[in-house]
Amino acid sequence: MREKEFLALQSFNARYFDGRSSISKSVILELHDTFVRIAELDLSYNFKDIEVRAKLKNTPQSVTFPNGSYCELGAEDFLSINNQGKFILHIESKMKYALISFAVLGVFVAFCLTYGATAASNILAPHIPKNIVERVSVQTFEFLDEHYMEESKLDKKKRDFITKRFNALLNKNGSLELHFRGSSFFGANALALPNGDIILFDDLIEIEEDGEFRGIIGVLAHESGHAAHLHGLKMLIKSSVSSALIGYFTGDISGFATSFATIIVNAKYSREYEAEADLYALKVLREYNISTKYMADLFDKMKKEADSDSGVLNSIISSHPAMEERIKKFRENEK
Repeated sequence: MREKEFLALQSFNARYFDGRSSISKSVILELHDTFVRIAELDLSYNFKDIEVRAKLKNTPQSVTFPNGSYCELGAEDFLSINNQGKFILHIESKMKYALISFAVLGVFVAFCLTYGATAASNILAPHIPKNIVERVSVQTFEFLDEHYMEESKLDKKKRDFITKRFNALLNKNGSLELHFRGSSFFGANALALPNGDIILFDDLIEIEEDGEFRGIIGVLAHESGHAAHLHGLKMLIKSSVSSALIGYFTGDISGFATSFATIIVNAKYSREYEAEADLYALKVLREYNISTKYMADLFDKMKKEADSDSGVLNSIISSHPAMEERIKKFRENEK
């Protein structure tokens, strides 16, 4: 009876590791109806107590036991309990299935980096706690102030006039705050941070030709639209999704910690975000009966400035796509 009990269905030459040292021992691993056995060590384990790693074509298969010890089979051997793992081995061994798997993976990654990242940003952005939004924005502002911005040299009367109009037209509930800065890096530009801080650069104000700064008000309305639609947060989330995916597949997750400051310096808003911000600006300008002519004139002036100086890396032109189309849209809405 005992001889029948230990009649193996299959046996394998294996290397046994006790899990405590790198020293191995040559053994024979026996496969029985409901358990595996190592005769040399008088060890037996039920199927439910062991873990059998799926067999890949050219790699040794391992069988791990409850106490942390394990056996490593020869590269050509294949242990299957109740036919488990045979399907994976079959798929992995066929080139066409491998190619199909790569294609499916590629489609999945592409989806995550496009529609998936967009969907995630739209869902998550409105639910990020205000204290986190504030902290990210403050740290971003400090980083930009240290590396890319300087104190504004604009005449105080101009700053006061623009601030007064900004608060009266765009900031009635006090959720936004306007900051003036100089920057050779950003040039003629304006930025909106997630917490509603809007940075207006001297170079942009200097090329405004309207004495009442109605073009500047249009730009500030546009940046207010970016803040209202949480575009900055959505960019941050989408960038994080990309960094996480790249880190997962390359083993380097350091990019996941990239600060929003780096994103806002290097990133460009999508056409969708720009269109949303433009529509927001159009709505504000119509509400206060301000012609879009002034905003179109300012954009046209910025485009000419950028065209005449190819070295203006961070002009508003370089960070806003399809400027000519946008100028045309504001011209069509002139009153």
